[in-house]
Amino acid sequence: MPRKYFGTDGIRGEFGLEPLTENFFIILGVAIAKSLFIKKSIKKKVLIGSDTRESSSQIINLISQGLETEGFSIDNAGIVPTPAIAYYTKKKNYDVGLMVSASHNLFRDNGVKIFNQNGYKISTEEEQYIEDYINTLLQSKKNYKTKNSNICDISEKITSEYKKFCINTAANYKFYNKKITLDLANGSNYKIASDIFETVGFDVSIHNNKPNGRNINDQCGSTYLKNLPIQIKNDNSEYGLSVDGDGDRLVVMNHQGKIFDGDDILYTIIKGKIIENENISGVVGTIMTNYALEKFLCNEKIPFERAKVGDKYVLEKMIEKKYSIGGETSGHILILEYLTSGDSLIAGLQFLYYSDILKKNKADEFLKKYPQKITNIFYEKFLDESIINIAIKEAMDFFNRNGTRLIIRKSGTENCIRIMVEAKDELYVENFSIEVGKFVENKINSIL
Repeated sequence: MPRKYFGTDGIRGEFGLEPLTENFFIILGVAIAKSLFIKKSIKKKVLIGSDTRESSSQIINLISQGLETEGFSIDNAGIVPTPAIAYYTKKKNYDVGLMVSASHNLFRDNGVKIFNQNGYKISTEEEQYIEDYINTLLQSKKNYKTKNSNICDISEKITSEYKKFCINTAANYKFYNKKITLDLANGSNYKIASDIFETVGFDVSIHNNKPNGRNINDQCGSTYLKNLPIQIKNDNSEYGLSVDGDGDRLVVMNHQGKIFDGDDILYTIIKGKIIENENISGVVGTIMTNYALEKFLCNEKIPFERAKVGDKYVLEKMIEKKYSIGGETSGHILILEYLTSGDSLIAGLQFLYYSDILKKNKADEFLKKYPQKITNIFYEKFLDESIINIAIKEAMDFFNRNGTRLIIRKSGTENCIRIMVEAKDELYVENFSIEVGKFVENKINSIL
């Protein structure tokens, strides 16, 4: 059964519009609480935090009302990055951790990411279970009156503990006052990132750390890199690190304008670990991971697996295979040695450390990637999913060619179809991407 509310990374959409109304979020709180009653032992205690969107505090209050109707108490972490919720939920054994965020989307969108008591994002089956409760409650036509919830503020405590945790992951590294630029996307990391990197020895220049509720990810952050080259140049930095609004993914740029996406970051960390003779049991990527990374790992005799797009699917595969490293091209980097969630700050510290190892050993710093292009075909929000499925299937069948890796999929976070083309020749990739994109657009229009 297709899920109605959950995408590849929690629930996400424009707050205030169907289905994400005020009443929906109260019902979501009730549904989450009811779904937890099947557990043998629950403490009826929930941790909740958010990014910097103007709607986040309202959503926290609404979800909390729903939780309170079932007798749950709520600790409010305040504005924190998503991985802080994963970390603290596990550390303090909460029944569930909730992050109110729409990740890299602009401020109008918001939503919820859900973590279990072990700090892992809940499974697809658990999401479906919560959806079944939501649908049942909605069918009852009950409207809940909004009120102020009784929430305990633990924001200072969790911020302090999480900063210490991040710093401790780099306790043995020596960075010697290297200059870096941080683009914080006016998001969750705006309070803590500078302190963390300065404490471990960096000379830090900060950009986009003044959130106003509406400027999160707005022409900044990991999905918008146009301003980063000039910022790096003006700061005289060696690297620029750009995170997304909720702080769980990272993109890096060097002083020459070279972009390191998730595949490049994984390559740097893994290559450095090989030089340092550190054990790597295996690596998980996604269907979007560049073939060059797979080929590199094969040559190093390191097992590699592909998962569906979505860091929770990467994590599930890592747990299944007992691998400690994984990630997505988009910049979610998972290192289970430290944390159960993608974390832009920890990934940044790891990248900077191992890139230094590569340079000191005169090793190749760059993954020689196959030309790859991702094209987004946007569509109206309420376009019938069957039309999307038809367009994707017919395009995949029509453009099936040897020597070309073609992935066409519906995005789980935006109203668009993502087309990924990868082959050995850059011009071919460019032209083929245009051809496939036109086919998909024409097919959608012809069916309507």
